[in-house]
Amino acid sequence: MKRMIKCSLLLVIFVICSCIYCSAAAPFIDDYVVEPVTPDMDTGTPLETVQVDFWDLPPGIILLAFALSLSSFLGLPLELILSIKLCLYFGYHKLSKSEVFSNDARDRIHDCIRENPGIIFCDLVRMTGINRGCISYHLLILKQMHKITALESFGNPGYFENSGMYTEAEKILLKYIRNDKHYRIFRLLMKEPNLNRNSLGKHLGISPSTVSWHIKRLCDENLILNKKTGRTVFYEINPEIYQYLEKYIVLNEDTKSSLTSE
Repeated sequence: MKRMIKCSLLLVIFVICSCIYCSAAAPFIDDYVVEPVTPDMDTGTPLETVQVDFWDLPPGIILLAFALSLSSFLGLPLELILSIKLCLYFGYHKLSKSEVFSNDARDRIHDCIRENPGIIFCDLVRMTGINRGCISYHLLILKQMHKITALESFGNPGYFENSGMYTEAEKILLKYIRNDKHYRIFRLLMKEPNLNRNSLGKHLGISPSTVSWHIKRLCDENLILNKKTGRTVFYEINPEIYQYLEKYIVLNEDTKSSLTSE
């Protein structure tokens, strides 16, 4: 490979030298003098085109033609080699499965995701103390190596360990109960089904419009169902996800600190 690089570099130098030689020698070939044509000058009758054999061309032109014909073959390997070296220089390399957790930051990110299923990006930054660019890079590596999965639902994606232990419905729920207000909405509806937005707002200490914003997201994900009685809309938990709520929500606790800045 080193020999090919040297040959390619020599060829490039040769092509450049040939071009310089041809351009420098052109005005002196056969003592030709080129002068501009004036309106009063008789240019005579144009001569017929005469075919010139390749070997009758000046030596510099012949050498340049050979160099250019070879450059396409040697230039491509040189291009590839340089591209690979640049990629290696900037840190791109093949990563084996045994090396995935050889990086401390990547290992810490994976542990945080495993311990906090459904965690979103901004919470990873806050809980690990790693900068955003570094986390983005390691998340990409972990996804490419199939160590984590990302739930691409409404809003920010939630991250999970790729262990096969969560169903899709459970993943969606885990992502949303990380938000303090969503968590409290679920708790209220588990205790008192069929609350309307005014009742939810009084229990949560927030305005009905804010309740509507949060409830809409949960309804769009089919986590909460709504039913209309007259002009009032009541909300209840989707029975299909109730079994998961019982695993993750403690009904007898009074308060719960906010898990996310969402």
